Amino acid sequence: MSPRSLPPDARARVFAVARKWSGPVLAGLGVAAIALLAAASESPLARWTLTDTLAPERVLPLIGLGVAFGLVGVRVYSAALLLLGLGIIAGFTAEDRLLRILDAIPQAATHLFLTGPISFLAAGVALVSGGWLAPFAALVVGAMLALIIKLTDPSLHDPAYTWTPILIAFWIAVAVSMTLRAYRHRWFLIFGRILGSWLLAIGLLYGGASLVPKRQPPPPPSMALPPVLAPAPGADRAIPGLPVPDQPSPLPRGVDRFRQP
Repeated sequence: MSPRSLPPDARARVFAVARKWSGPVLAGLGVAAIALLAAASESPLARWTLTDTLAPERVLPLIGLGVAFGLVGVRVYSAALLLLGLGIIAGFTAEDRLLRILDAIPQAATHLFLTGPISFLAAGVALVSGGWLAPFAALVVGAMLALIIKLTDPSLHDPAYTWTPILIAFWIAVAVSMTLRAYRHRWFLIFGRILGSWLLAIGLLYGGASLVPKRQPPPPPSMALPPVLAPAPGADRAIPGLPVPDQPSPLPRGVDRFRQP
């Protein structure tokens, strides 16, 4: 029996239940898929996904973005999801141009061009604004996600290493946002701003630490020759029974002092 054949009241209850549990069910399915990846840890894709794609510095901005999506209306939410996809496409197509711009920041190339701090700052700004800047933040986070995928891809352009982190990013953002939208309360806005301030602080600290130049270790000491040891005291004295150096022997020439009489 299809939902259209139900009475209006029953249909409303079905949609309410689906709306309430769609987010947790989606989150549970994702966790189960991650558990299967952990079980297949011998696969290079599984190891890369667990260590890189699901790293805290990659997941936290997406969780913050999902919370921002859950604080806005349906239209802004739809626009934010669309801009997240457009940001990923822009990151792939304009990779060289974006990297050239980010390379102007000192030491950016040694820290993945600061894609992590930028994602933290964008998600934090979206939360502090109450979710109204979520579409702009989604565009920025999507572009940074595409750059991270290109910079950390260990394969030779294998499509699986591209689509896996993209699907995980959308799963995190959608699962978090749908769960919050189903159980949304007034205090969620305060919680979102507190979380946003934390993400801003993490982004500033993370980015600031990346800009601090590392101290170079001192050069190793040169392999110098060992110093010449000074003669021991009394080394210049003559041995008893032997002639003093550089002095003539008191015996006449031809007489051997060591011969027994």
